[in-house]
Amino acid sequence: ETDEDIVARIDALFATQNVHLDPDLNLRRLARRLGLPDRAVSQAINRVAGVNVSQYVNAARIHEAQRLIETSDQSILQISLAAGFMTKSNFNREFVRVLGQTPSAWRQQGRAKAQP
Repeated sequence: ETDEDIVARIDALFATQNVHLDPDLNLRRLARRLGLPDRAVSQAINRVAGVNVSQYVNAARIHEAQRLIETSDQSILQISLAAGFMTKSNFNREFVRVLGQTPSAWRQQGRAKAQP
């Protein structure tokens, strides 16, 4: 199985079973779900995506948070928890890392674009 195949299986798990939204997800649990050694999963993500497992999972969570910000009126804290983050501070840090701005600023920008 190639690195690309492994990452495609991870993406499929995220898309079909939303495993990335589990706040307790870690490398060992992800590898177990795939039936692969931890090291194989870690190396595949690193080589294909150029990030570590935590960053890869968090990026998927941020994309879910973006969807929730766009489609709901939930608070940022509610969205962070729904997207699989344990703390709002980690959510905010990862949101800025992935998108370059805070969740609140991103929400405001989206609302400004929606105005006529």
